[in-house]
Order: sequence, then C-alpha cells, then structure tokens
Amino acid sequence: MEAIRKTEHIATLVDESHFGVSILRCVQCRQHFLSLFCERVDWADSDDPQTTVAVPISEDEVQRLKTANVAADENAILEIVANERRFPYHDMPKGAADTLAWKTRTLFIPGHD
Repeated sequence: MEAIRKTEHIATLVDESHFGVSILRCVQCRQHFLSLFCERVDWADSDDPQTTVAVPISEDEVQRLKTANVAADENAILEIVANERRFPYHDMPKGAADTLAWKTRTLFIPGHD
C-alpha cells in the first residue's frame, strides 16, 4: 500500500463532490492505479460513509479509460477494468471503525451520491 502514498496524478476522469475517479502512477515502480472515491451523504448525523479503492491497471486500460466518457457512464469503468485483481479497499462506514483490507475480486463501484 506504500505505492498508493507516493503517486503522481495522471488524469481526473470524474470530479464530483461525492464521487471521484482518477488515474495515478507510483513514482517508484511506475505502476498505474485507478483511484475511486465514493461517499454517501448522511443528512441526519453528518457521518458520511466513504470508500476509497486503488486498483492496479495496465497501460492499455489507462488509455481506454482516458478516452471513455466515464463521467457520463460509470459502468464504462467496469467494462474496461473487467478482470479479477488484488487491490486495497478502505471502508469508512457510518458509526463504525474504518477498515483497510486487501480484496481479490473484480472491481465494483461502491455506492455514492
């Protein structure tokens, strides 16, 4: 997970207040990552659940994501980044402790507003 902390920003694909999608690259190993930020607004208690994901992606996927209109159709992300892979998943649920874990599965887009 150290690679996620030392990245350079390559492209912003979606920049909304509760949903963000970016392409990052590790400054040391040059691995690209698709970074997702998803948040649901908690209007009652202001304890907004948030999830962040950093999925390793290939150079081909980088190019395909850059040309896709993922802001208009977030399912395009799932079509491009379709294979199972291992990635860190940081979940900050409402009223509970944060969890940071490795997941091995196909990518999914957590709920967001």
